[in-house]
Amino acid sequence: MSSFRLIWLFFVLLLSGCSTLSGPERYNDAVWRGQREALEQLTHWRLSGKLAILTPGQKGSARLNWQQRGDDYDLILTTLIGTTLLELHQRQGQVEIIDDQGTRHRDQDSDALVYRLTGWHIPVSQLPTWIKGLPGQADFTLGNDGRITHLHNQQWQLSYQDYARNRLWLLPTGMTLEGPDTRIKLVIHEWQIEQ
Repeated sequence: MSSFRLIWLFFVLLLSGCSTLSGPERYNDAVWRGQREALEQLTHWRLSGKLAILTPGQKGSARLNWQQRGDDYDLILTTLIGTTLLELHQRQGQVEIIDDQGTRHRDQDSDALVYRLTGWHIPVSQLPTWIKGLPGQADFTLGNDGRITHLHNQQWQLSYQDYARNRLWLLPTGMTLEGPDTRIKLVIHEWQIEQ
């Protein structure tokens, strides 16, 4: 094959690989890029809401209070009447859970520690990212408005039902997670931004 034909073939392949997104997809992609950049800057926040969990052997619900400060966080689950079920604290990569008896349990793997104490598969290590509407390393699908509607990795599928605007950020207020023998529904009543 002549060098001219090789160059022409290369040029055609290059152009076919550079096809542009059509109008709606380009709009969604641009909105998502802006949303993602804003959410990645959001490192200090609080939320309160309710969590319901369903497994083959159990079902339950709890009030949820979460405070995130960079990579550190405090997560407190209480009954509907205010009795503490557990407190989870992460400091510098070390996780501590205080159970309903006041006993302290420590580990570096938050997911394993929660499972060991409760029998629940909860992706605690992913939640600080997913709860804000960011995919982390998971695959995701964008809706018509440029927000994530679904994400999934090898173990978990998450669908976002609702979002609400809080100052500069569009934040999830309803989501459902499905994973290993577990279904979790999370409703967020209030976000407080502490930037």
